[in-house]
Amino acid sequence: MARRHGASEALLDALQDRGAPTARAALEPGWRAALDYADVVHRTGHDVSDELYRQVAGAWDQGQIVEITLVIGMAEYFNRFNNALRVEPTK
Repeated sequence: MARRHGASEALLDALQDRGAPTARAALEPGWRAALDYADVVHRTGHDVSDELYRQVAGAWDQGQIVEITLVIGMAEYFNRFNNALRVEPTK
């Protein structure tokens, strides 16, 4: 799906490698900031530092940051919901 919406191979590699340093280093700074942001929000939104937010805001506008945060939150919600109910992934 990401590929159909224009995601680059480098971005897909970085996502598939769960943030391997070499794959992330090949990304544009905005995408690196978004992935770093997702990693922190995954743990807790309270740990988003001012510096990290500045990096994200330097690459994305306010609407995009809201959308990025929404996607992160929805992914977390669905994962926790499905895990708690022992929902098996579909093939």
